Amino acid sequence: MPSYQYSHHARRALTHAELLAREFRHPRQDTAHLLVAVMLAEGSLGAQAMQGFDLPMPVARVYLKRLMPILEEPPDPVPEDQSFTKALEQAADEAGWLDSHYIGTEHLLLGITRTNLGNAIRLLHLVEITPEQVRRRLRSLISDGQAEFSLEALRANARLSELSRRVLNAAEQQALALDHPEIGVGHLLLALAQERRGITSAFLKQSGLEVEKLQFEIKSPSPELFISIESIVQRAIDQAEKFGSHYVGADHLLLALSLEEQGVILLQRYQTSPEKIRRLLEKHLK
Repeated sequence: MPSYQYSHHARRALTHAELLAREFRHPRQDTAHLLVAVMLAEGSLGAQAMQGFDLPMPVARVYLKRLMPILEEPPDPVPEDQSFTKALEQAADEAGWLDSHYIGTEHLLLGITRTNLGNAIRLLHLVEITPEQVRRRLRSLISDGQAEFSLEALRANARLSELSRRVLNAAEQQALALDHPEIGVGHLLLALAQERRGITSAFLKQSGLEVEKLQFEIKSPSPELFISIESIVQRAIDQAEKFGSHYVGADHLLLALSLEEQGVILLQRYQTSPEKIRRLLEKHLK
């Protein structure tokens, strides 16, 4: 079976699943934890699908808490039970059948609803939702061309340098650590500023980037910081081709950020001249 990586939103859901099991002092992670965790992954395709049903989060949490015994001292980390593992295996199957390069929250839900193991199906039945209803809703969203932005799909389809992979991985880890719904331009800019192996950190420092202010504000819900990097990554691919490079480097990512409107606004917010960044990078790339 092919090896798949999880999308940003799927990683968030997996983190939420363990946190829920720990919060409710349950003995293990079950498919019900994964179901509610997908609902908590704001901005994901799976969460969007579940919003079409009458299952408010407070209700889901109450049912989830009651579905399993509560321990005085739960294990740490909380183990995954057989149903959870099976759902992940079936999610990988669903991703393969849909010719996806990653496992997203949509595949997690499809995996959950393919098995009768675990408590997710019980939770759905308690609120009169059938697994097939969930699957139909997901198929409708997928057939409409909706998908989660995935670094995994990008890695499979774009030639990234080792440095640009490090930068994108760092941006994703920041977003995951703070449970942000998107890998945003703020995460990317901070990752570029902190990557010491290339020239992006030095160029941003020369241009006056207020790194400490960015580090502080990235922790708060500022919409300007959380605009998706999807268009910037695509523009970086175009810039790499323009300069005759066979790969997309961290320098191309920074150049693309300085050319995109949301990137320009962000750089100016932290006292950095987009024009100076572009001049430095274009001279370097030529």
